[in-house]
Amino acid sequence: MSSETIWDRLRPMAAMMSFVVVVQILSLALMPPLSKTEVRIFENPESAVNPFSYIILVLGFTLFILMAMRLKKGWVVSGVVLMAIAMGVYYVLSAFLPLLPALALSLAVLVVLHLYPEWYVIDLVGLLVCAGIGTLFGLSMTTFPALLLLVVLAAYDAISVYKTRHMVTLAEGVMEIRAPLLFVVPRKRGYSFRREGLGSGNDRGAYFLGLGDAIIPTVLVISANWSLALPPVEIFGIGANLPALGAMLGTYLGFAVLSMTSRDKPQAGLPFLNGGAILGFLLAALISGAAVF
Repeated sequence: MSSETIWDRLRPMAAMMSFVVVVQILSLALMPPLSKTEVRIFENPESAVNPFSYIILVLGFTLFILMAMRLKKGWVVSGVVLMAIAMGVYYVLSAFLPLLPALALSLAVLVVLHLYPEWYVIDLVGLLVCAGIGTLFGLSMTTFPALLLLVVLAAYDAISVYKTRHMVTLAEGVMEIRAPLLFVVPRKRGYSFRREGLGSGNDRGAYFLGLGDAIIPTVLVISANWSLALPPVEIFGIGANLPALGAMLGTYLGFAVLSMTSRDKPQAGLPFLNGGAILGFLLAALISGAAVF
């Protein structure tokens, strides 16, 4: 096997792992300013009901997309997704900018995504949106409900990909309408997501990673970092306590295991990523003596 072939196999997985790494580092950087805002998803961050409320939101959104696809109303899905992403971008920018500049930039992102949904535009916006959502939900839950969320979503992801397969249908439908809900990693030079989209079989020009695969483990990272009273460790000038670091490293280990599975068919990412994040978090919490439960 040539070195070029080895690189061809490793490059897309390394790129997708880098998305997860950047999202988690950005989330840690966003946590201090966003924690000063009053925007939270759940009123009681300690409630064990919170993760199940999140699941209901996920199921409702999934049903909405699948129904719209069945009714050939992909433009409705695209519009809702674009508005949701613009709101996510605004939430992040509003922590740093005054109202009007934040709103103007969010609308600019909305226009660019609508008129020019190329893979690198989608990836850049995806990084910002994932970091913002991961931080928001992480700040809205303490570690116990966050752990519950990761466990339940890992099970749901496995069932929806391997058993019911509705998540595969959902992903394919999202890619067909060019909705920016996935990270895109080209397999070949000159690939254009705008022109080629999903492709089929061996003709597929890119690998795809759902935004949720970057968001959900990050929720535990941020939850651990703000809710556990432990001294931070500096990473690139950003503070993270030991359990948060353990969740990060566990996520990367889980991704490494995921990368060894077959890429000839869709794989459920959350069982690997969430499983690694949970194990890394629990081990680091045990070492640091943090009271998790």
